[in-house]
Amino acid sequence: MTGRFRIEEDSLGRVSIPSDAYYGVQTERARQNFAVSGQTLGGQPSLVEAIVQVKKAAALANLDVGVLREPVAEAICQAADEVHAGLLGPEQFPVDVLSGGGGASLNANVNEVLGNRANELLCGRRGSEFAHPQHHVNAGQSTSDSIATAVNIALHWEIQRLLEAVEHLAEVLEEKVLEYGTAVRLSRTGLPDAVPITFGQTFGSYLAVTRRGIDRLRTAADSCLDVPMGGTMVGTGLGAGAGYLERIYPRLRETTGLELRQHPNFFDALQNGDGFQYASTVFKALACGLTKMAKDLRTLADGDRVGTGISLPVVQAGSSFLPRRVDPVMAELVVQVGFQVCGNDTVVTMAVQGAELDFNAWSTVIAKNLFESARLLIQAMPLFADKCLLGLEIDTEHNRRAAEQSLGLSRVIGDVYGYDVAAQAARHAAGRGLSVKDAVIELGIAPAGTAERLLDPAALADSTRSSALLDGLVAERRAGTAELVRGLSPEARLAIFYTTGAVALADSEISQQEEQALAAVGDVLGLAGLAPVSEVGLPADLSTLDRSERELVYACAAWLASADSVTDAAEADLLSRLRAALNLDGETADLLRARVDTLRSERRRYLSRAEQPPWWEEFGELLHRLRDKALRAG
Repeated sequence: MTGRFRIEEDSLGRVSIPSDAYYGVQTERARQNFAVSGQTLGGQPSLVEAIVQVKKAAALANLDVGVLREPVAEAICQAADEVHAGLLGPEQFPVDVLSGGGGASLNANVNEVLGNRANELLCGRRGSEFAHPQHHVNAGQSTSDSIATAVNIALHWEIQRLLEAVEHLAEVLEEKVLEYGTAVRLSRTGLPDAVPITFGQTFGSYLAVTRRGIDRLRTAADSCLDVPMGGTMVGTGLGAGAGYLERIYPRLRETTGLELRQHPNFFDALQNGDGFQYASTVFKALACGLTKMAKDLRTLADGDRVGTGISLPVVQAGSSFLPRRVDPVMAELVVQVGFQVCGNDTVVTMAVQGAELDFNAWSTVIAKNLFESARLLIQAMPLFADKCLLGLEIDTEHNRRAAEQSLGLSRVIGDVYGYDVAAQAARHAAGRGLSVKDAVIELGIAPAGTAERLLDPAALADSTRSSALLDGLVAERRAGTAELVRGLSPEARLAIFYTTGAVALADSEISQQEEQALAAVGDVLGLAGLAPVSEVGLPADLSTLDRSERELVYACAAWLASADSVTDAAEADLLSRLRAALNLDGETADLLRARVDTLRSERRRYLSRAEQPPWWEEFGELLHRLRDKALRAG
């Protein structure tokens, strides 16, 4: 030893080592060779703790089977306890976590520290005379099984810490669900406005992905308890003493406090890293859900005066340029954490699939990225929960007004009054700067009381309430149509049924559209079971109907004639004969056809053919329009 350094020698030559270091020549060579990432084994306290507990368990198991003498085993155990207590600090573990050799340098670093300290305890000086790093500290082990076991143990501990952080986040989300559960907001499909939902549903979706993350983390933590200790280099157990395998697992459970289990297939465990891949994927899924949550809040809290009525807590000044500017910095922190975790998962994926033959040489990069992902999430989640979510405030009235103004509410009008009517209401609302509710009232589609019930955002956000409301209003609408039909004389109903059938047969061929329209006529009139006409002809005694019923028969026939968008010569001739039979003048017939054309043109103006309403709805709407005194030709 010379001054601040001591000289050690191995087969490759002499090496200068700091005199206060407990590590030795193998560690110093690795420190010089692999200093690339700036992260050392000493910066991974969970992994250091896991490795020394594995070494302690191995010393006790080797004591049990007579491989180690009691003084040597006790000295190794005491050295491990001193690392656990922090008496041998992180500076004793300077090897870069990205060292080559599949973790061999990490294993050697711990072996040398424990060996030197154990030797010091035994004879008062560091060295290897009484406690050798390979022969004693590493007895019955290989880098393969000891590091793989330690990574599993450390990962289990990190997941337990992460579970605490995620459960805290879930508790805060539950508070928000309760606080704003019934407050209405306008949903967004992408960025465009959609339909009303509640903040309870919004926060509930965040809570759901968080709870799934908790379940997955628990599964991953449990899978870490299956370890390959005793498999030594490739899984055969070569080099372990007789009885060692039976003793190592009870000793591991004793030193770690975990219910560790012998992996059912050492060969599998030492070359296939899908267990680590699963844990990394769970971290990524959790990070993606968290990132989605943070990005949503960042987008929704998009302005202090022109925004969505959502404000995030102020944690620091936002801009050096704009006075009083506040940025959603906690949400942005979480998004960046999410990006990093996803990147780490890519590295783990490549390292797992990059294993070759009987050993995965990339275990150190797997461990580095797993522990970094866990650490980032452990630290970010409580910050996000406490400094962003907990103090989040919502202007509930502002959001309700926005939901009431959405043109997406026109979809509800379509469910009750038909898609063409809904499209007309939406266009009217957009053109005049009205809400859909006001447009519906202004156009006379529904009275104010019905519009209030139908377009209440809170009701529409509740599937049970909205279903009952829509079903009730549709039933009312159909009941109104049925009442209208019941107001017709039996002769008028039969006249409409047979006249429309005659028009469909006028060209000797019934098109698919005409067939559907005829089915709707029979359904609405309550004559669906009646046999259709089989030849062209008009019902007799049409002139005995009253004027309003004669007009209705003619208009329905004109409607059927345009069902396939073409009124041919045969259909036009039949309509002319029908007008004469009904004793209607030409002006009245023209006005009635105009009513039909208006109905059809409105539908085509606002809707593509793929969106056109069912024939039942269109024929029902026709009857309502023709029986309305304000619209009927008179």
